[in-house]
Amino acid sequence: MAKKDKNLQKVTARLTELSRGADGRIDEKRVRVVLAEVGKAFPPAQLRPILEVFYAAVARELRFSEARIEYAGTLATGTANAIAAHFSEIYNRPIIPVSTENAALLGGLRVQVGDDVYDASLAGTLARLRASLASA
Repeated sequence: MAKKDKNLQKVTARLTELSRGADGRIDEKRVRVVLAEVGKAFPPAQLRPILEVFYAAVARELRFSEARIEYAGTLATGTANAIAAHFSEIYNRPIIPVSTENAALLGGLRVQVGDDVYDASLAGTLARLRASLASA
């Protein structure tokens, strides 16, 4: 069973790599080509597990290629691009900004890249202060 899992991981890792564009990010057109070829290359019984793992890998890659920026109030022109450039350097990959206003933050901003969350909001600061006072 472990060997089967390793082979599945190898196949889907290769499919994910083939789905990248010249900029290193997942490219929709390449994903379509990869899916078409996978459908031809594997018997139907093997397709479901391959496609499930491939889907999860592509979804993860897409999450890690975006800086989801939530802000309260207004975001100065160019700030989202500067934040994305900063995280591109940290993660050593191209990161694109996706900005949304969130009044519940009260002030500041919160940035999420994949599973990593950077919280510089007033609401986050207050929540951390409340938690520290409750545990004291």
